[in-house]
Amino acid sequence: MPQSADLNIHLQDQFVDIIELYANYFVKLSAKSHSPKNITVAVFKANLEKLKHFKIKELKKLDDKGIEKKFNPTSINYISRSLDVPRETIRRNVLTLVDGEDLIRNDNGIFVSEKWIKTNIDKILSEVIDLIDKSNDLTKKIDKKS
Repeated sequence: MPQSADLNIHLQDQFVDIIELYANYFVKLSAKSHSPKNITVAVFKANLEKLKHFKIKELKKLDDKGIEKKFNPTSINYISRSLDVPRETIRRNVLTLVDGEDLIRNDNGIFVSEKWIKTNIDKILSEVIDLIDKSNDLTKKIDKKS
């Protein structure tokens, strides 16, 4: 069973905030890099901005049409600025990711695809859970030293 099942209801309610925190952290660490993971995580972060109380189970049920309706579109310029990578480099990579069906591109903008979510969301949630656990461990160590 995926680790996402271990998330309690409180974390489920804060899913968008947690994913945004993860994505911000990941994007900052990977600035100036244009690997497919960096680009897709930056797109995912942009897609989730301004959404509130989006549940994990809802995310896993979305198809590409639902993603285009519910998520916020992003642009090549936004991704270029987020990753501090030249716009043309991002444009070429986005075209490749659209051809590989990891991203969707329409008149409104760019979105992660159903395929990308199904392939990556459990791994991202696992990384988020690890990050929370490490944060809790660090907080306990700091509290003991105080």
